[in-house]
Amino acid sequence: MITLSQDLFDELNAHQHTGNRQAPKYGVKGVSNHELDAIERDLGFDLPPDLRFLLTHVQDPGGVFFPWAEFTLASYKASIERVYSGIHFDIEHNKIWLSRWGQRPSSLAEAKAIADADMKTWPRLVPVSGHRYLPVDPCLDRNPVFSIWQTDIIYYGADLADYLVREFVSGPGERPFPNLKRRIPVWSDFVESTDGFFA
Repeated sequence: MITLSQDLFDELNAHQHTGNRQAPKYGVKGVSNHELDAIERDLGFDLPPDLRFLLTHVQDPGGVFFPWAEFTLASYKASIERVYSGIHFDIEHNKIWLSRWGQRPSSLAEAKAIADADMKTWPRLVPVSGHRYLPVDPCLDRNPVFSIWQTDIIYYGADLADYLVREFVSGPGERPFPNLKRRIPVWSDFVESTDGFFA
């Protein structure tokens, strides 16, 4: 099992691929715990321990990750809003509807209002990199990382450490996908097309 450790940081520093962006440096002083405490106060919730550990041990001059070191609540909200606006797009243009929403109304505005009310109850997410997101509910180590593009939602890592290797070293299809530590309600249902989830 891959873990967030100096061994992983050494592998990432030696072998990571970040396209035309300057690569992050791992195993160095990153965001301080004091700064992360302030970020959590702004967010109104805690970050999972493995994400906090990563952020305190990485510098990201190329902007590969969400800019936690220059965190603003507005940038966080904009990133999360992209997730929900993508779901709105599929409700409007691709006829996506979830069984949990009941009968779909004929009015698009009403349909979006029903979806919005429910989405507020879903496990919260934080951005990792691009359209990769980590759930913060439950606030535990080893939540899976999701790639979310509209309702095209897949697992991109069994946990944060696994994600880093898949995204930046080996590629998503080059290693067997390990067993998940946990499913995340709703988000995992999208991935797995759970019976009865889609209307």
